[in-house]
Amino acid sequence: MPFVGNVAFMASVSPDSTHVIVAITIANGNLTFGRETDRFRAGYTVSITLRNGAETVKQIEAHESVLVASFKEVSRLDESVIYQELLTVKPGRYNLSVNVRDDGSSKNGSDDVTLLVPTLGAGSLSTPVAFARVSQRLSLDSLPRVVTNPAATATFGRDSLIGLYLEGYGASTGARLPLNVAARTETGRMLFSDTVSLARRQNLYSGVLYVPIARTGIGPLVISVWQTGMNDTTRAPLFVGFGEELPVATYDEMLNYLKWFATPLRIKALRDTAPEFRPAAWADFVKENASLTGGAEALRDYFLRLNEANTSFREEGVPGWMTDRGKVLLGLGEPDQRYEQGAAADPTNRLRSQIWEYRSIQQQLVFTEQQEFGHWRLTNSSAIAFENAWRRRVTR
Repeated sequence: MPFVGNVAFMASVSPDSTHVIVAITIANGNLTFGRETDRFRAGYTVSITLRNGAETVKQIEAHESVLVASFKEVSRLDESVIYQELLTVKPGRYNLSVNVRDDGSSKNGSDDVTLLVPTLGAGSLSTPVAFARVSQRLSLDSLPRVVTNPAATATFGRDSLIGLYLEGYGASTGARLPLNVAARTETGRMLFSDTVSLARRQNLYSGVLYVPIARTGIGPLVISVWQTGMNDTTRAPLFVGFGEELPVATYDEMLNYLKWFATPLRIKALRDTAPEFRPAAWADFVKENASLTGGAEALRDYFLRLNEANTSFREEGVPGWMTDRGKVLLGLGEPDQRYEQGAAADPTNRLRSQIWEYRSIQQQLVFTEQQEFGHWRLTNSSAIAFENAWRRRVTR
């Protein structure tokens, strides 16, 4: 049960405590939906436990549901469901455990991290928070009013800016708080730097910083912010994604996923592109594979099949899209008919086969399964037939 989580820190009215925003986001496609009249509903459960040594400081279990209007939304791959909790605790070292469970199946996912909750006193800054919705806080007496974007993502080709909500604390009486901002790659290469400022409210500074996507490129980056003339730095990860309804992945991961979408030569050309030219190269690639209406339906359909392969064809230690059945589903699409031969219940029958029929290309591909291993493999002749059919398809 995959999910993306994030934690942000903001000052409270008391210097002895800090607000901790714990947020997660999950994709509709990882939940089990059932029809409810003309709509579809799925349920999920989030458990959050915060411990200080052997002491349980906070423990929350919440049962939530997602209601969507159309079947198409059921299979969305982007992280569109957001859940968050606001915890107020003393600064210090904690262990944070988060578990997410799909109520309609046995799927669940969990993570445990060490959490260092800071003291946010004079001269400090909050965590820069990517948000879905925000109202700037005017006073420390009020609670933060922000719906975070836990994945901290923006979409290349759709978004021009990424907004980050930020607060500054201290005794300064100036009308604005000057800040330095820098964006770097995961390896530390500088993408750009700038100076900005936050407006003074009642007893804090707050505002939104906007990061231009045209200067960040595609993939992961880290935003660093510090007060001008001071060394203390606050950081936040961001990710510029490849397109709407496409998976969050690094550049290299995306090219690996696309193994059965385009020719090896075309993928190599993308891989060999220098980092500063990758956004333009990706835009050209999307344009090459656009539909007549200019949309990226082919890419979205491909990743819907990849998600289906991971769900249906996973083998021990191997993700579904990398199995023989997965690569055929990705490379040729859904077959017109699937059927099996051989009785699984017959102990004398050590082998059964599954046949996928593609009528438009007049191909029948045969997979065989060894009962003791449960792995499906293309026969030698079917493997050759698939390679030939796939190459004809991607070179048209």
